[in-house]
Amino acid sequence: MLENKDSYTKIKSMLVNIVRKLGEKENYLNRLDAEIGDGDHGRTIVNAFRKVEELFLESETGKGKTNSLDRNADIGALLKKAGRTLAFSTGAAAGPLYGTAFIEAGKVTEGKEEIGLEEWTKLMEAAQAGVIKIGRGKVGEKTMLDTLHPMVETLKQALRKNEPLKKALLSARKAGQKGMESTREMVSKRGRSSRLGERTRGHIDPGAASAYYIMETIIETCLRNGE
Repeated sequence: MLENKDSYTKIKSMLVNIVRKLGEKENYLNRLDAEIGDGDHGRTIVNAFRKVEELFLESETGKGKTNSLDRNADIGALLKKAGRTLAFSTGAAAGPLYGTAFIEAGKVTEGKEEIGLEEWTKLMEAAQAGVIKIGRGKVGEKTMLDTLHPMVETLKQALRKNEPLKKALLSARKAGQKGMESTREMVSKRGRSSRLGERTRGHIDPGAASAYYIMETIIETCLRNGE
């Protein structure tokens, strides 16, 4: 079990690491998006998560009191707060999609101070359900779901087998990477890129890529904090 006695510090650490990772991948994500979209996915997603990071920084400095965070809040409450900020961070689809994923994950971890495999499985299932509800997409349509779904299924299988959490998370990370890479051979069925049809084949979906980098960072941060 990954203990999380200081939820605020660890969620903040997770977000700082996400912003750092997305910053490193910003140009790459923009290039992926330029091949089948508007070419700004990297910039959009980095800016969205920076706004959440700023929420934590403002809370510490006493600025932005209307959006202040309770430093004694539990994991779920903080995830929901982060999600609401993400949802309104940009006019692009990425904000509401990621925002809803965080909000739904927060709902099933509300009141929690530690996260075990069962909670991880529930929060990932909830995040995926939120993305499906907002985006109305399906697995195989070249979206972030193609990253999230194999991660969910891997965690569910690990839970049935009662595997150690670290092993389960590492397996989920690997499954997410394979899912992201699988979008290369898919034809886009959602968003503006769907208008390009077969021309989208041969390119990794930028949303699937950013979803992988975000989940990779969350997993790495949680494992590091839990050891």
